[in-house]
Amino acid sequence: MTDIHSIKAPFTENQVTVFQLDGQSVRGRSVQIGSELERAINAGSKTPRYPDVVARLLGEAMMIGALVARALKFDGRLVVQCHGTNDGAISLLMADCTTDGHIRGYARWDEDTLKEIEADNRNPGAQTLLGGGTFSMTIDQGPDMDQYQGLAAIEGESLSVCAEHYFAQSEQVPTKVHLACGQVQMPGGKMEWRGGGMMLQRIAQDTARAATEDDWLTAQSLFKTLSDAELIDPDLPQEELLYRLFHEGGVRVIETMPVDANCRCSRERLLDAMEGFQPEALFEMAEDGVITANCEFCAGRYEFELEKLLGSAGRRTPKEG
Repeated sequence: MTDIHSIKAPFTENQVTVFQLDGQSVRGRSVQIGSELERAINAGSKTPRYPDVVARLLGEAMMIGALVARALKFDGRLVVQCHGTNDGAISLLMADCTTDGHIRGYARWDEDTLKEIEADNRNPGAQTLLGGGTFSMTIDQGPDMDQYQGLAAIEGESLSVCAEHYFAQSEQVPTKVHLACGQVQMPGGKMEWRGGGMMLQRIAQDTARAATEDDWLTAQSLFKTLSDAELIDPDLPQEELLYRLFHEGGVRVIETMPVDANCRCSRERLLDAMEGFQPEALFEMAEDGVITANCEFCAGRYEFELEKLLGSAGRRTPKEG
């Protein structure tokens, strides 16, 4: 572990930092994502892919995924999902985050319902946009392992609150979460999405850290002073923010890990998937002899010629019997 006050060079953005409060059974993780969050939300598009309120909530979901996935002790992925109700504008938020730090996400929403909500509320949050519903985290350890999923109700106008409810119900770990996501004007005048988040947890006591309830209460009090502006400030590195919050009792960095926008879709993966389709199904999918597939995560577009697809698999058309 490294004493945070001894660090000379500033941390880079787009990373998760694991930290420990000195002599206390309190550990945390913080995340700061700039350019990679912009990539994950807009996928390089010159025009926004999502309305601002939807993009903000999607950014929060991806930050939760980045914070939690980095705590997993195996190679796999964590999927954060929010399923809305008919009363909301957003029917689905999905953030897919690997233990290697790759993030991607997408959202589905109804434009008309969103306009109605925004007419009454200029800054709607999670519960309003989703209309309630469920918040879930799914741990995927690979094709040969069972998946684990925990659920919690969507309550409150921030996904921070949803995540806290999840940990209280599914993990029984005292947890505090603060997330912030917004657009920041970068050099040159371009507006870019940035996000920051911090998670604080009380861990099991051991002989080296005989922490008391007072330690956890003090840590929570300090955590409450954290602001959205501090979390997304491009001029405030994570180590400076951690020192600002916890320097009186001492805080140490355990490790840092990068986060990047990375979609795992590929032409080869889609071809493998299509090998399981019958010719009749492929014909139904084709238009003018071409099957088109779009990735909802990165907006990638793939086209396959039906004749070549059938020929490569050595299959007959339905009319050939």
